[in-house]
Amino acid sequence: MELSPFIDWDYLAELSGGDREFEQELLLTFVEDAKSHLGAAQAAVTRQDLDAMMREAHHLKGSSGNVGAHGIQTLAAQLESEAKQGSLDNAPKLISEMQAICTALGQQIGS
Repeated sequence: MELSPFIDWDYLAELSGGDREFEQELLLTFVEDAKSHLGAAQAAVTRQDLDAMMREAHHLKGSSGNVGAHGIQTLAAQLESEAKQGSLDNAPKLISEMQAICTALGQQIGS
């Protein structure tokens, strides 16, 4: 999977001061955290727990924005918005898309 549409590499370079090792560390930490929250989001779908879904989506939206993972940020914002409107219909698809990006990112950085 080509990650350029999902990661703002320029933002990440600016954030890290051009330190590639630090960028990898940031992304690795993000991927590990995101996988945990995506698992919790899946559990929220199973329980039909809108409040938990909103919390998980909000966390994912913020943490992805912090590292320039704008593809995940956009999907998480959509998930949060739909949960606020009382719907989890698209949640499995959105979670799956975010998981695919995280998996590809993890493979690229060697997690």
